[in-house]
Amino acid sequence: MNDGHDVAALAGAIEDDCSRTILVVTQEEALSVSELADACGVSEPTVYRRLETLREQELIEERTRIDAEGHHYGIYAATVDRIAFELAAEGVDVELDRQTGMADRFTDIVRSW
Repeated sequence: MNDGHDVAALAGAIEDDCSRTILVVTQEEALSVSELADACGVSEPTVYRRLETLREQELIEERTRIDAEGHHYGIYAATVDRIAFELAAEGVDVELDRQTGMADRFTDIVRSW
């Protein structure tokens, strides 16, 4: 099952250490570009390029953080918990396990009643 994703494009989006680090560190907490640059040990322009590729593949989303002085800036959070590539007779399949937000989990609970 390819979940509608181009396997080559998805694999290309996570082919380098910086992109994979961004996904790992943003699973638990949304981070700013400067925080991601520090976590990855790269420049902010490099992080912006990786974020664009990850957003194109719907692996990360941008949110807004408002600080104590009322300024706002973008923070980024992973939208997936797991990416699995599987070799099959028809080729390579990919499956994504998406993270669910609190509202989505609540909706799932209500629907299960």
